[in-house]
Amino acid sequence: MKKIALALTVLTALALPLVAQDAPKPAKKPSVPNTSASPTEGRIGYISDKKIAIRAKGADVSASFKLDAETKVTVNGESKAVTDLKKGWTAKVTPKTTDLESAASVEVTKTESAAPKEAKPEANE
Repeated sequence: MKKIALALTVLTALALPLVAQDAPKPAKKPSVPNTSASPTEGRIGYISDKKIAIRAKGADVSASFKLDAETKVTVNGESKAVTDLKKGWTAKVTPKTTDLESAASVEVTKTESAAPKEAKPEANE
């Protein structure tokens, strides 16, 4: 009887990490198609060759925009391709006047990061 109890205890201990891995993860909030005529500014949460999702500061959900061959993409004022955009960058997306769910332009303004600070020489006393 003791051997059975010990075996059950060991099997339970080994199974716990497997059960914990299957715990449901918190659901990501889906993006919703844009409905605003004004530009949306925020972080790029999702980017593909056909869609971009922007999460504005303080917003609960991201606004999504369709991308097409007519969408103008610029990074620091320089014309770029959609494939040059990266998740996490701050962007301003202006919707088309005829189709609010499609992007007329995506503008990214990146600031150059400051040069790494040099290590201060140690004082020899």
